[in-house]
Amino acid sequence: MTEKIVSNIAIRIWLDSTELIMGANGLKALLNYSGMSHLLENLPDYSFDKNYTEDDFSALAANYQQVLGTQGLKAILRQIGKTSARTSIDMGVYDSFKELPPMERFFKAAELFSIASGRGGPLMEGEIVVYDNPQCTACRGITSDTPVCTIMCGVMDELIAWAGMDGMKMVETHCKAMGDDTCRYEVRAGEQRPKRV
Repeated sequence: MTEKIVSNIAIRIWLDSTELIMGANGLKALLNYSGMSHLLENLPDYSFDKNYTEDDFSALAANYQQVLGTQGLKAILRQIGKTSARTSIDMGVYDSFKELPPMERFFKAAELFSIASGRGGPLMEGEIVVYDNPQCTACRGITSDTPVCTIMCGVMDELIAWAGMDGMKMVETHCKAMGDDTCRYEVRAGEQRPKRV
């Protein structure tokens, strides 16, 4: 039996965000195509209870990619990420961190996100905040010359803005779709592009 490591809130906010971006019929079409219409019939609640497997979570992205193509997937995932983070911010999920200094506020929010999603986690490398996500499934089965896991960039960019880290953004520097062992992100200034190592 596959371990259930993904929380209800992670799946529910993904579904809510897809519906906000693509409409109720768009969400329904994507879930019907992927054989996951049961999620609409029995929507998960907003709890941190872990009732979904890694395969359940990755099936969402994999099926979106089949319908939308890689470029469409990247655009939709970035918006789902931003909308998901905005929804959780508006729900007060991160309120206990809002009095902390910006960098610490972001780091604590990223830690809580990793607990809820069951994937990856933040760490400091010198002065650089890194989010390492070897469990990433957004790119499972995809081969690309560029990073494709824009959902994490969308989530983290929204948390960076909420934390008050002006002029900063999340950049994916490694992606399993490119043959890397992990999907890795760094908080960087402005439009700075990552250098491959």
